[in-house]
Amino acid sequence: MGRMPERPWKEDLKDLFSVHAGERRAVLFLLVCCALALGWAVYAQWFAPRHVPDAADLQVTWAELKPVVPDSGRTRRGDRDAPPRRLFAFDPNHLPTEQWLALGLTERQADVIHRFEARGGRFRTKADLARMRVVDPELFRAWRPHILLPDSLPRRAAAPRYPVSDSTRRHAPRPPGGMAARSIARVELNAADSATLVALPGIGPAFARGIIKYRERLGGFHSLEQLAEVHVLRDKPEAVARLRTLLTLDTALVRRYDPNTCTAEELGPHPAAGWKVAKALVAYRRQHGPFRAVGDVKGCVLITDSIFRRLSPYLRLQ
Repeated sequence: MGRMPERPWKEDLKDLFSVHAGERRAVLFLLVCCALALGWAVYAQWFAPRHVPDAADLQVTWAELKPVVPDSGRTRRGDRDAPPRRLFAFDPNHLPTEQWLALGLTERQADVIHRFEARGGRFRTKADLARMRVVDPELFRAWRPHILLPDSLPRRAAAPRYPVSDSTRRHAPRPPGGMAARSIARVELNAADSATLVALPGIGPAFARGIIKYRERLGGFHSLEQLAEVHVLRDKPEAVARLRTLLTLDTALVRRYDPNTCTAEELGPHPAAGWKVAKALVAYRRQHGPFRAVGDVKGCVLITDSIFRRLSPYLRLQ
């Protein structure tokens, strides 16, 4: 069989660039689009008229952006829709939203203050209000003469000192936590508010908020040892030991649940139970009937000995 002759390279090149009519139209359309885009870019870069702002336009723009002075009656920078400020004597504790708006805050800023109060926060001095991030310093300076709160809290009078011999001082027991020897009235934990707790030595606003928040979830503390379960105190055993010397408990204030009538929605948020245990307990009660004693709840397979020790002080049969 004879060998076929090789095609000239020119023929292969023609086959490579040979296209049918539809492809030629598509290529032509693409080239036109590219040419238009290039022409628009050249026009916009070199031939289009340019607007150069004059000095009057720049002055108007700067007047809109610069901070508003306090006497202008507005509270936010560049906010022309902010309500006008009206100054009057006020106590910031539990102040209605309408009065915050009259003082120059927005509804969102007033909601932040109300959420702070709902978590147990309280304004005791004028400086407490100034620490709120939603309060502008210039606005606070305008408020300050009208706030019905003291500038600072009076210092506690120092306990009178009596001459003590060296031997008595050496053998006298020291209060735990390294506190100086002084008489401090103990505070009942289940009824104390945030301000009462903050007034105790060593308890700041963060500790007070954490304790009250966990107390609300528990329904009240039944033991001072539960302070170690508070989130802000979990890794602070020294602080827990010091708090135990400052607090007392009235267990009659503890909220208790009847295991024969409580629902999973009521018991589920409790830290000692949780939703899984609460649902299992209700299902066990429906299957086996009402409980005759609190200890019968241990028949539920999910209630272990450790869970029962934590949960039993909050259960009571009616």
